[in-house]
Amino acid sequence: MVAAVVEIRRLIVSNRILLKPSFQDFDRTKSCHVTDQQFQRVLKNLGLLPASDQVYDLIIRKYLDKNNKREVNYFSFVADVDRPEDMFPQLASAQRAKAAKEAKAASKPGSANAATPAITASNFFYPGSTREINVLENRYLQAAVHIAHDPSDVEQRLQAEVVMKRVRIEEFFRDFDKLRKGKVTVPQFRTVLSMLNFALTEAEFQSLAYKYDEDGHFGYSAFCYNINLAFTLKGIDKDPTVSVKPIT
Repeated sequence: MVAAVVEIRRLIVSNRILLKPSFQDFDRTKSCHVTDQQFQRVLKNLGLLPASDQVYDLIIRKYLDKNNKREVNYFSFVADVDRPEDMFPQLASAQRAKAAKEAKAASKPGSANAATPAITASNFFYPGSTREINVLENRYLQAAVHIAHDPSDVEQRLQAEVVMKRVRIEEFFRDFDKLRKGKVTVPQFRTVLSMLNFALTEAEFQSLAYKYDEDGHFGYSAFCYNINLAFTLKGIDKDPTVSVKPIT
């Protein structure tokens, strides 16, 4: 399998293949997963499909991370085979030099960077908006931006699933909020996501819990308000000139 992955990586570099958008065409809910048939179709269309069925089955097993036999984690697959440093060695050299310089500066006695910063939920996600980042043209020229833990990106995925399933999620939270305070415990929030069959990674879950934290509880009122924007706009009855895009 290792030889097959190395060969796929070589073909991507030599043919300058942009791999991730081909998978994203099938990933309408932005779940970073596609079916095994869609995964095979993408590899076949790009000329990356291994010649041996046994090798292909080994690759499939490695990226089936949801305890089922249908959904393939193409995000992890792309991270393994589509590496910028292979196509642009000068970029990798510059990044290593920068990392070495920062490590040397942090090791100096009395340096402000000597202490390692604590990892909190606030630095799980990209601090600004990722909408203006031109990924296609500048994906190797800019610093890597990982948006998988961005709560705004997670909310967009949940909005897509809510629209698809036609559910009102606040009704599930109210079963736990008998006093109608607009907040529940974090474990209850996890239970609601499980009831709705919304699959999130632990980092994505923690980023949402941090964003809507209210004195150690999860403020579901603000969360539901943002998710329900997928259906309509709040206060639209007071402004007859506002137009709402149809739900598709």
